[in-house]
Amino acid sequence: MAAAAALIFGLQSVAAADVYPPAATSPTWSGCYLGVNTGYGRADADTTDMPFGEGPFAGSGSGWNDPAYETIGMAGNGLTGGVETGCDQQFDLSDKTFVVGGVLDFSLMNLGATGTSAIQSDTHTSFDMDWAASARLRAGVTASDVLFYVTGGVAFADINVRAFDRHEVPTQGLMDVSGGGTETGWVAGGGVEWRFQPNWSVGLEYLHYDFGAVTATGAAIEPVGAFPRFESDIDADVIRVGLKWRM
Repeated sequence: MAAAAALIFGLQSVAAADVYPPAATSPTWSGCYLGVNTGYGRADADTTDMPFGEGPFAGSGSGWNDPAYETIGMAGNGLTGGVETGCDQQFDLSDKTFVVGGVLDFSLMNLGATGTSAIQSDTHTSFDMDWAASARLRAGVTASDVLFYVTGGVAFADINVRAFDRHEVPTQGLMDVSGGGTETGWVAGGGVEWRFQPNWSVGLEYLHYDFGAVTATGAAIEPVGAFPRFESDIDADVIRVGLKWRM
């Protein structure tokens, strides 16, 4: 009788398992990931002809093209592409699910342009941005398998600026000065990400970069003693799509 009872109990357990299978565990946003992205970017530079800060003309208020403080606007656009990695942590509070995390990314880009002075047509400025990287925090809220988030942090980019005079007539002189390198700024934006498989997600993201002023200065070739100074306020906007593998 004991053996029969055990057999009946075992069969009932098997039947119950077939009728009521264990509840499936919902995928979580917690964990780390690797990803790739591609998109479109636009960089803008407003370059101002500043008064000389060095040499015998320093403090005179003189700029390369009088009057000083002329601003030359430039804009360049193109494709971007890069890689990213990060980690997220999911928090379930009441009936809401929140996600916070951090991300590192690196993108190649070829954004640049050349501008011309409205005062002297032989004076030109240029800039180029070859790559940008960032270390950011992000935070958002989920709706099923979709994450809406905002993000922001510190940005780095390879930016080079230049001001040059082709020495055509009429002209103020002859120069070719440059500046820049790896510049630091800030980045902020937001995006949406869809987890279409437990370990895969796709997303759309917008980022705005601001790198402040990057200065091109140095000694002019002619006239001797002149130190032209051009300050470029540079920012960029990028919109991109990405694919992530979640570990």
